[in-house]
Amino acid sequence: MIAASRVTYAYARDDCFPLSGLWKQVNNRTQTPVNAVILNGVLGILMCLLIFGGTVAIGALFSIGAIAQFIAFAIPIAIRVFIVGDRFKPGPWNLGKWSKPIGATGAMFVFLMLPILCLPSVTGNDLTADLMNWTCLVYGAPMLAVSIWWVVDAKNWFKGPKVNVEHSLYIEDVTGVPPLPEGEKEDDTAVTVSKDGADSKDAIA
Repeated sequence: MIAASRVTYAYARDDCFPLSGLWKQVNNRTQTPVNAVILNGVLGILMCLLIFGGTVAIGALFSIGAIAQFIAFAIPIAIRVFIVGDRFKPGPWNLGKWSKPIGATGAMFVFLMLPILCLPSVTGNDLTADLMNWTCLVYGAPMLAVSIWWVVDAKNWFKGPKVNVEHSLYIEDVTGVPPLPEGEKEDDTAVTVSKDGADSKDAIA
């Protein structure tokens, strides 16, 4: 519920959802996206009502768990390995020269598992609605609908995630020097960085 609410708020902040202005509101007292939490709570309750429709309905919903996680993990890995390539800027901890082969292996494993996760446990005359694997329909139909929505409409107005990082945080990240508190002036001290990375302070005459 916590993760879903934060994701809902993030997409609503970028105006991806209908009524985004409502879901991206942050409560002044709690400083949390209360409306997004309520929305996900209602959706969660409605999904739980599927249990009264029998094992087929609730089983179809739960069947998307594995494939959805696999795809979510594989997309950024595949983009890094097959699309970004050498333009990727690794962080402080990375796999070095093993990054590409390990990433490619992981992505190909997921691509292999996707059709397997969509196959039913039995085939032929023994296949019934209770034994059918509904993953393709339950997961594929919404993804197809979203893809069509993107091609027909969303690509014309969606400009990507909105930048919400303060400029001062960018300065601190680049220079390593935190910004001064509001109302405080700089002193007559200059910070220099030697070739070995050590900082030294020199008074400006």
